[in-house]
Parts: sequence; structure tokens; C-alpha cells
Amino acid sequence: AVGGAIVARQGLAEWPTERLAGLSAAWMRWLLARGHDQEAAEQARAEALAAVLATLESPVGRWLLHAHPQSAAEQAWSSREGDLAVHHVIDRIFVADGCRWIVDYKTVRLPEAELVRRAESHRPQLERYAGLFADDPLPLRLAIYFPLQGRLVELPAMAGTG
Repeated sequence: AVGGAIVARQGLAEWPTERLAGLSAAWMRWLLARGHDQEAAEQARAEALAAVLATLESPVGRWLLHAHPQSAAEQAWSSREGDLAVHHVIDRIFVADGCRWIVDYKTVRLPEAELVRRAESHRPQLERYAGLFADDPLPLRLAIYFPLQGRLVELPAMAGTG
């Protein structure tokens, strides 16, 4: 998600796929500095590079990172639940085609047949995010993006909602 956030903030024009090769060593240093051992850092670096590359090469990935109106990446939001302040970080949010999209990224290696079920398992998280926009007049669309597969899975509205 962090790689996608950087691309979204800087703009697709700043991120030709050739740029990724030059970042590999920097990402490795960053991971090692955060306490990952060599093997774990190498695995995380490889996953991050694969996810960003797949996103940049995917039409849907590029659409998600496009500079849409009211777009943000890795944006922090807060809400109140009783006396508690609850903090949320939304991977990607934007307005397109008259709808507000709320998208969460999940970097997992799963067979295509399992992606819809996995996306559905994250419905509670996305519905919490959707609750932040309860007064928004725009229709909400909730989705999970699987960057390694280049696949966006939209969660259908539950019966009696939207």
C-alpha cells in the first residue's frame, strides 16, 4: 500500500517501471533499518517491487493511482465510538464516475478463485471506512485491490443499503 501511496502522490508520470530497479537497494536499506533480518527484508522487498510493478503494468492499477478528484492515498481519518477516538488509514479514496471509491490494498498470493472470498472477508473494515462518509451525498463503492494479481474486487452493497 505504501508504494502505491507514493506513486499516487507523485503522479503516474513520475513512475515509469524502469524507476523501480533503482529503488530496490533503498527499499532494502529501509527494511533492514526497521529491524527485519536479511531474509525477511529480501522477501518483503521482492513482494513490494512485484506489487508496485504489477500495479503500474495493470490498467486497473493505473486507474486506481490516477489523479482523480478528491483523491488521497494512505490518508488518516478519525471517528468517535462512544468516548473513544478511533483512527483509520484508508489506502486509496477518490471520486470517479459520480461515486466515492474506498479501496484497500491486500498484497497476498492467492488463486484467482479465492480473491472474491478474501475481499468479502474485509467487508467490516471497508464498512467502517464507509461510515466516515455517511453524510456524503455521493454513492459509495467499496473494493479491495489485489496488486499482485492486478485485480480489483468490488464488494456488492448489502441488502437494505445503498
